[in-house]
Amino acid sequence: MAHAMASVLSPGPLPLAELHAARLDGELFTVDERFSPVDEVETAWLRARALRSVAGSRMIAELDSAMWVHGLLALPPSIHTMCVPRSDRVKFPPSPRFALREVTHEYGDTAEIAGLRVTVPARILYDLAFVDREDDGAAALSIVERDPQLVLACARRISQTPNLPGKGRALSRLEEWGRSARELSRR
Repeated sequence: MAHAMASVLSPGPLPLAELHAARLDGELFTVDERFSPVDEVETAWLRARALRSVAGSRMIAELDSAMWVHGLLALPPSIHTMCVPRSDRVKFPPSPRFALREVTHEYGDTAEIAGLRVTVPARILYDLAFVDREDDGAAALSIVERDPQLVLACARRISQTPNLPGKGRALSRLEEWGRSARELSRR
């Protein structure tokens, strides 16, 4: 009787060289740093499972990493953006593979996928409104195009939070993204 192959493979039972050889032979494909059989469909569950095998279960995928897990980015980021709750007081050794920060989440900001906590699209949009990176406009638009109501919900959340640094800039960015999404939908 044939044994079922695991959905996400990592070096261990099979050496890394054999996993790469199977990928070159068309039997496996890469999912971030892991491998998966070609008959598996690349879903949020599979991406989360692969990331959890690298990051563990205590970190939460956010920003680029969460967008990749949710399928908003085609390729995984070269450096995963992860966070931990401030209340956990967890210390992780420095890693060139992860950018890690402590944050406070509200109820509903995260979801669990394949044992990995991942920020939901509404929280990703909220975080993007406050970070200032070059490609964030395109990332935000991909979220807003899927659910235009997130802009209003995010703006309401920011407006109702007192003493929030960068509040004006975040609201301006949300307004800009909402306007751009409306223009794209008219075309």
